[in-house]
Amino acid sequence: MPTGAGRFAFGSRLGIDLTWTIRFRSVQPVELLATGEDLRDWAVEVGLPVAGVPTESELEDARRLREAIYRAARSVIDGHAITAVDRKVINHAATPAVPVPRLTAGGTSELVAPADTFTPILAVVARDAIDVLSRGDGRLRLCADERCSLVFYDESRPGQRRWCATARCGNRANTKAYRTRQGDTA
Repeated sequence: MPTGAGRFAFGSRLGIDLTWTIRFRSVQPVELLATGEDLRDWAVEVGLPVAGVPTESELEDARRLREAIYRAARSVIDGHAITAVDRKVINHAATPAVPVPRLTAGGTSELVAPADTFTPILAVVARDAIDVLSRGDGRLRLCADERCSLVFYDESRPGQRRWCATARCGNRANTKAYRTRQGDTA
């Protein structure tokens, strides 16, 4: 999985990473999927095969899926049932055929989309979201930074991660704690 070297940030699960395409959701939301080109770039950064630029309709489908996944994740985190509407959106998005791996002449593998639409890409994302949302293992979390509203799936060995990303929210919290300690001892 990409580490966010481009303009998008990534955690570890594709289904959750799509929800990260709105920055500062709880404070001042910034839409990162403003155009079909943005959606194509996101898919390329996560390593999914893309043929062309998604249509306006496919962009709306991606945003609808993103919001359904986000609401569903928050429901799971809060111990509530996922709404029927959000289940329907996610399940519907998961039904099309998905990209398949193929062995190349050079002995490497590549993913090939079964159609010239963006629908197979959204199906991959939705299927991963279904896997994460249905685990019931308590590792789906909301970032502990009150200014951050990102959800993440904790794949750390101890399963005690508190922040969406240690380099971002975790670093801010650690820096704040350090400065508080320094102020207390001075």
